[in-house]
Amino acid sequence: MRATDDAGAVLNAEFEIEADGDHLALVMRSAGGKVAGSPHGRNHQYNLALELLLRRLRERGAVLQSGVVDSTAVRDLPESQRSIVDSPVVLAAEPDLEALRRKLGRAQGRIGRNPDGNATKQIRLRLRVPGYAADDVDRLAADLAQPADRGTAPDALALLQSLIGDPIETVTGNVNTITEVAPDHKRVRVTTERSPGGQWVDVADVQTGLERLHAQGSVLVNVEQLGHRSAFVGAVLATIPGTVVSLRPATITLHAPEFPVRIRRFPVLDGTAQVTTRKEQSELRRLLLRGRTAAPCDLCGHDYPEDFLVAAHIKKRSVCTDDERNDLANVAMLACRFGCDSLFELGHVTVDDTGRVRSWLEDGLGGRLRDHLEQLLGRSCSAHRTGSQPYFSWHRTNVYRGQ
Repeated sequence: MRATDDAGAVLNAEFEIEADGDHLALVMRSAGGKVAGSPHGRNHQYNLALELLLRRLRERGAVLQSGVVDSTAVRDLPESQRSIVDSPVVLAAEPDLEALRRKLGRAQGRIGRNPDGNATKQIRLRLRVPGYAADDVDRLAADLAQPADRGTAPDALALLQSLIGDPIETVTGNVNTITEVAPDHKRVRVTTERSPGGQWVDVADVQTGLERLHAQGSVLVNVEQLGHRSAFVGAVLATIPGTVVSLRPATITLHAPEFPVRIRRFPVLDGTAQVTTRKEQSELRRLLLRGRTAAPCDLCGHDYPEDFLVAAHIKKRSVCTDDERNDLANVAMLACRFGCDSLFELGHVTVDDTGRVRSWLEDGLGGRLRDHLEQLLGRSCSAHRTGSQPYFSWHRTNVYRGQ
């Protein structure tokens, strides 16, 4: 197989990806003498291709576990005598891949019964690549042969707002929870077991991490790459579809959203579990319906049977205090399942301090979603009153996208 560089040129250098025990291995075919009908020698772009493949492996968070010269002339020698990698190499921590490639070349030149300085021999580099197992030979080869297309980094503020109230785990298993966004939208408060009151984290730090992940393909979860709140930033990055988390060292790797995640199979599908219940939920629903079997949605105003209406918290229940959760007369509203509940929860609509619905009409948005948002825009929300105003204010600051 040959690799295509980022400019679309196919490099004259053959490589293979092979299973090697529990590892995958990159095998670079040697460069050599002239080829009939060609002005170039065999695999004459060996060095360019090796450097390109190392970069694409770095983008995938790969660790170079070991490496040996693999040519026929020395294959009968013990591996200790043909090794070109002294210890595992974390590619994400290697800023200069040209220097690494030259180092591998110098090591090759010293190997053989008659060392000849040849730096373009056939070599075998054993790898650990997050998201790829020993039976993923063809997939890794195809992925390395072509430039990656990871798109653009998402907006950090929108991503953080979507995670408010949801426990997110760091690579070491510690739970972080975003509870609110600062009024200036430049910081978010994050609680942990050690800091139940929360600490502020700059949105800009998360944006930098997102952009680095999309540019590089993988990042180490450390202060050097993700800043002094690297554990939290890494936890946020790991929520993006297509990311793979690996340890030793802690690394976040970004694949395409359609990346074939390995799904765990369960030999026994039924089991028992403790379930946390919302004790006030039935009373909340009863108060909102007031004995009615049908009622209007507080956002769109259309009447629906009770089964199609949700007792929707205006401020996310997960970040409400117990006093706020008990404020049943004000903390929630009726929202229909035909779009309004999801639009409000995901921040596409909110309610301003005059009680009017505001819609986020994103550029390029069309179809039925835009039609629905336009119909909601400017409507009077029947759940808005003095008591519920603080909860709607919280929603505008922390969830609404149209800031």
